[in-house]
Amino acid sequence: MKLARYPINALLADYGRAALGLAATGGPLLFVPPNPAMVIILGGMAGLFLIFGLRTGLRQLTTVEVSERGVRVTGLRSTALDWTVLKGLRIRYYSTRRDRTQGWMQLKLDGPDGTIGFDSHLDGFDELVKRAAAAARTAGLTLNEATLDNLGALGIERAGLGSADEARP
Repeated sequence: MKLARYPINALLADYGRAALGLAATGGPLLFVPPNPAMVIILGGMAGLFLIFGLRTGLRQLTTVEVSERGVRVTGLRSTALDWTVLKGLRIRYYSTRRDRTQGWMQLKLDGPDGTIGFDSHLDGFDELVKRAAAAARTAGLTLNEATLDNLGALGIERAGLGSADEARP
């Protein structure tokens, strides 16, 4: 069993964005006479930045246990997924540059009780993806081409993983 967390240095930028956005949208409301339109627009945006900051805090408190049996997430909302009941696996890459040299990946695991998501900032993300790919291979899951390409980018063999694009006539 391996424990994984989102490291604070990976979350600092998100905390900074939340604080900057909250200051830029909520700050003017403190110094400008109340105007209903301004309160609605800036207050709504400040609320979104506040939610983003709280969500980042929840990610910091989340712990992920990866084992031969499955994956367990503990935090405000705890959940678990046994590898034997894995129903789907998707990996998407989100680029922050036009040349696609920087960005992050997002892993979604589908089970009978819903979907669990992780992003590549998680310590041990590669190990989690390897275990999930092995479970998908064992279950005979069909994966989309983007997921297969992203597995390849992580150095994970595509052999034994069916492609949804190949399954179409």
